[in-house]
Amino acid sequence: MKIVLIGLGSIGLRHLRNLIYLGYEQVSVVSRSGILPEEFSTLTAYSSLPDALSSSTFDAAIVCTPTSFHVASVSILLEAKIPNIYIEKPVSHNLEQVDDLLALAASYNNHIVVGYDLHFDPGMKKVKELLAKNTIGNVVSVNAQVGQYLPDWRPNEDYRNGMSAKKETGGGVMLDLVHEFDYLLWLLGPAKKIACQYTNTGALQIETEDVCDVLIRFGNGATGTIHLDYLQQKLVRNCLITGYNGTITWNLAESKVTWINNEKQVEEYDYKGFERNDRFIEIMNAFIENKNDGRLTSLQQGVESLKLVVAAKHSAETDCFVHLDQFKLQALAQ
Repeated sequence: MKIVLIGLGSIGLRHLRNLIYLGYEQVSVVSRSGILPEEFSTLTAYSSLPDALSSSTFDAAIVCTPTSFHVASVSILLEAKIPNIYIEKPVSHNLEQVDDLLALAASYNNHIVVGYDLHFDPGMKKVKELLAKNTIGNVVSVNAQVGQYLPDWRPNEDYRNGMSAKKETGGGVMLDLVHEFDYLLWLLGPAKKIACQYTNTGALQIETEDVCDVLIRFGNGATGTIHLDYLQQKLVRNCLITGYNGTITWNLAESKVTWINNEKQVEEYDYKGFERNDRFIEIMNAFIENKNDGRLTSLQQGVESLKLVVAAKHSAETDCFVHLDQFKLQALAQ
């Protein structure tokens, strides 16, 4: 299989190393410099995607550019009718041209995946299974939170110059930590209404929002909250799901899922030893080898989580609840 990888930032490097680990040797890389690190010196490098596509044919493409460049890169790939496309999450930083992207994607038979790797976390998979078995009965509420100190994300770089810190590249805690919006849709189904408050506290000297709180009403009647921040000194990522007959708690930082029923019986699933990079290996392998893996996120599903973030931002900026059906119609008309 011939693969082209576009963008060689931190996530691009991760995917490239994982592809080589999985045994894929025919990988070309598009990087602005056109120069690759020594460890990849045997691979072919291009300075632009059009150059790569005019020089060779590819079976798959992996888009790892900054978020605000995703639509441009994916559009070029779709126009070239690349059969398999992997897009790092989120699909874009706004809804502009997303409908054009969907129309292009519908113009030929393809396999497009958005990189929501948390679906491949064993704990998240266990939560999905417990809900499918109706372990805690009808879900009434869900509370998700994630926080991690932004300067710790890439300690060898100045975070103030990175994608997360800048509006033009699609940074900010809401798009960076869009996993929470995505996995709640994956677990509970479509959302009906959303409200949000976000802020730039000034503590990090960045352009983008660093704290966000969201309130959601789901179509099944459940309510939900999401808290996101760049400020917590120790990683916190967890989710509490409450049902008629019990609760489920997923704790990524502790690699553990616990659940309790209405008779106060507690069970635990511990998956310590599963490394973070294992998620990326599994999702990449599933993308290339297993097109029917239910953990993979389609382009349409990826657009739904992006719409939820955009609607949340709209709520904060207009100080009102957003009814998502109406908002989607308005967004499609723009």
